[in-house]
Amino acid sequence: MKFGKTLRDSVIQEWRFYSVDYKAMKKALKTSAADDGSDSDGGYGGPYEEADMDEFFALYEESKTKLDRFYDDKEKWAVDYMQTLEDRVEALRDTSSNPPSPSCGTDTESSSDSEEENNNDIGNSPTSAAVHTLTLSRSHKRRVSTNCSWLKDEYRRVGKSKHFQNYIYAKKSLCTFDRELDLLLEFLSLNKTAFGKILKKYDKRTGAMIREEKLAELAESHAFLDGEVLAELKDRVVAMIDEVCALKPTLPEGWEERKVYTIGCFDLFHRGHQNVLMALREFGYFIVAGIHDDESYFKLKNKYTVDNLETRMKNVKPFVDQLYVIPSTSPTPYLKAMVSEQDIETGSCCYARGDDMLQFPGREWVESVMPVHFVPRTENCSSTLLRTIYHAEDESLRKKAAFAKTRYDGKPIDEDGNVLKLSHAASCPAHMTAKA
Repeated sequence: MKFGKTLRDSVIQEWRFYSVDYKAMKKALKTSAADDGSDSDGGYGGPYEEADMDEFFALYEESKTKLDRFYDDKEKWAVDYMQTLEDRVEALRDTSSNPPSPSCGTDTESSSDSEEENNNDIGNSPTSAAVHTLTLSRSHKRRVSTNCSWLKDEYRRVGKSKHFQNYIYAKKSLCTFDRELDLLLEFLSLNKTAFGKILKKYDKRTGAMIREEKLAELAESHAFLDGEVLAELKDRVVAMIDEVCALKPTLPEGWEERKVYTIGCFDLFHRGHQNVLMALREFGYFIVAGIHDDESYFKLKNKYTVDNLETRMKNVKPFVDQLYVIPSTSPTPYLKAMVSEQDIETGSCCYARGDDMLQFPGREWVESVMPVHFVPRTENCSSTLLRTIYHAEDESLRKKAAFAKTRYDGKPIDEDGNVLKLSHAASCPAHMTAKA
């Protein structure tokens, strides 16, 4: 595979704007080679004029600048965020006395003893045996109902306990940050390689010998490409994750066998979506996700989706076990249809989502039948940010958003704290026109 494709495929879409513009620089080399009479196979075929490479060096310097600004922002954020993570771990330490784990053993044993005593008192007549069997059946149902009711209350109690909430926020924040550091380290490595490869192509095309000199300059001006600071942070994070896992609270029986429901739009599917969906496994084993169709998305947000419904479903499905479509702005009727009465009765279900929208549509009904859990959202990441950087028609707005500060929910903001807004699409995208 050619390196240009490897670079594009390996860099997450959120960060492609900041990556070395390898494709454009390669094109500039080819254009210049054609203009100055170089060999068609890319070899040097004539006198080299530096002026012919103005576009190449302009792209080269722009790539350096974008990468430098991107890294400065990321390192500052990462170092500052470590304090938030340390505070969350400290909060977990303060509440690390495990909540009591439910145990039905004592009740079951005492009930069994009582039943055995009753059985000894019963005669051998068929009528007595039949009456006793019916009595035991009713008694068993009452005990099952009582245990289910107790478990449901216990699920809610543990979910709302400070110990569990501190554990979830500490663990999920750390795991998300750990993945972020891995992505950043890979990003730096790929871009360092990109500089080396494009400079090698430059030497080959022009007959110059500037690669080693330029790489030496990069090693000084962009020393961060080695990733030493981020690697040190990662070592600290891994140690913190181990500690947090050791402080996990004792969970009620059946907690990990529950179904977990969630709902979203998932447009411009990004690492923030992935992190939330992966975090849902903390609450159960079977993930059921509802996804709004294109028309309901437009009614909810007053803008069209970038990715059509089929694309969004394809992106989400690898992270969930079951997926259904919500063709309305109100998800409640569809969620009601998906949740079985048996799961509600036995407490075998819960609802979980990111904490960027605490008062989500349908919360009143959801909370009346199952526990609701929240997980921390991914910092500096949102569909709005991606939409503005990669899909705004105004080029100046794209660049402004790329290096803008972000709000708590990841949306880009200006100096006054206002969200950078796109003008709404004037026409309906093709994937929605086809449905009309």
